Amino acid sequence: MRCIYCNTPLSAIDYCTGCGADITIQKRIARISNLLYNEGLEKARVRDMEDAITCLKRSLKFNKENIDARNLLGLCYMETGEVVSALCEWVVSKNMKPTDNLADHYINLLQSNKNRLDVINQTIRKYNQSVLYCREDNEDMAIIQLKKVISQNPKFVKAYQLLALLYMKRQEYERARKLLKKAARIDNTNTTTLRYLQEIEDATGKGTNLDHKKHKRLEREKEEPVSETLRYMSGTEMVIQPTTFRDSSTIATFINIILGMLLGGAIVWFLIVPANRQDINDEANRIVTDANTKLASESVKVQELQDEIGGYQQQVEEANQERDAANEKADSYDDLLAIANTYISGDEATAASMVTELDAEQFEGNALALYNGLNGAVQASLFTQYYNAGTQAYVSGDLNTAATQLQAAVDSDPDRTQSKHLEALWYLAYAYYQLGDQTKAGEMYGRIIQYYPGTNYASQAQQFVASGTVPETTGQNAANPQDTNAADLSGLNADDPNQQTGTQGAGDTQNGNGTQGEGVTWTEADVAWVDPNTGLKYDVDGNELPGQR
Repeated sequence: MRCIYCNTPLSAIDYCTGCGADITIQKRIARISNLLYNEGLEKARVRDMEDAITCLKRSLKFNKENIDARNLLGLCYMETGEVVSALCEWVVSKNMKPTDNLADHYINLLQSNKNRLDVINQTIRKYNQSVLYCREDNEDMAIIQLKKVISQNPKFVKAYQLLALLYMKRQEYERARKLLKKAARIDNTNTTTLRYLQEIEDATGKGTNLDHKKHKRLEREKEEPVSETLRYMSGTEMVIQPTTFRDSSTIATFINIILGMLLGGAIVWFLIVPANRQDINDEANRIVTDANTKLASESVKVQELQDEIGGYQQQVEEANQERDAANEKADSYDDLLAIANTYISGDEATAASMVTELDAEQFEGNALALYNGLNGAVQASLFTQYYNAGTQAYVSGDLNTAATQLQAAVDSDPDRTQSKHLEALWYLAYAYYQLGDQTKAGEMYGRIIQYYPGTNYASQAQQFVASGTVPETTGQNAANPQDTNAADLSGLNADDPNQQTGTQGAGDTQNGNGTQGEGVTWTEADVAWVDPNTGLKYDVDGNELPGQR
């Protein structure tokens, strides 16, 4: 023992020779620690492990450097199957006293047998797994695991107690009693074991005999061979006399040897071989069960990893979609700025065609306001562009192109704010009719009737709706706009009720309209379209008004 103040070795006197401190209390504490150690040692010798562990723990509380108490505590833990706790105590003991310490020997015994360490680790894992099974009400799996733990570590008291508790829950009291008796042989005063036994006795009304010494003595008496001698006292001397006398011959000896060999072979064949076979089968079943348990655990881990990977992939896809949407929106903003620059530079036609390629849903806030402003600003230019292209194609006989361009002109003016919207509908209806699409033609005529009632256009459209054919007065073949047999279209522009007609001779003019021709009657009200390139005038059927060349 050393002084707690200066670490000087102490002598028999009550003060330190190094620093002069009073060490009476230190010595008294050491004596109490040794007393508790001796008490724990006595209890451990009679297999009172629980009380022994309690005494040794108290001893270490008084003197944590009591190496003997710490080593003995590790042995008690080892005896009750708690190997991890034992190793902890021995490792601490070795660190406190690196040399000449029995803890080195105990640790080396465990570490030298790697298989035993693996078995101990397996039993600890299986015991913890069985506790988890119990908490999940999976009693069958818990019983299987605890049986494996007991077979691999027969001194694990807690495993006996937990398995007995499961049997008690199932009211299999005799099985539980048998397990608790085995646990009592390891630790004969364990309070948990005794409490479970008391509960079994209360439930069954049958007591439990824990007199292990008497039990072992009876077993030894049963195993002792019956002596074939007669013993009696003659005075003060004991006389030993054989009860029988046999004279064995050589033949009888050989017969006995042969019978012994046959008997031995029979014992081997009927007892040892089946036992070995059973052990092999049990070991194979244990290996298969362990493999299945491990496979199930790994399968769960693989499924969890796959689910996690799937979640990450979904996040990547969502991020890519968001990125693509952001890029698309950025491109739309760039296109909108380019259209604005084009419009500012004065190229309204190009800006109008570019606006149609944008999607209004891509914009918000100020960008949406800019889009709406540009769309409204170029709407008239866009309508004019489509209208001129459609009427030129109509006049040239390209009805497909005319229908496409005129339909675009009508769609670009949904509010019908353009002055030529009615003419565009009329040309479009004629184009669909001459292409053979009666449904589309009827739809365009229906719009004329709906949006422009009271006009000659509406009355002519009403005739088509009623008869399903173009009225005779407007039956000009658009494929030949120069046909001289064209019908009189003077009444189509009914929007001008004051329009006047006149008959002109060759080279004459009337009312400043500049119309020419022999016997041809037309007015400025008949002019539906003027070619911006040539200045020639056309009626609503696309026929060039005669007398202009």
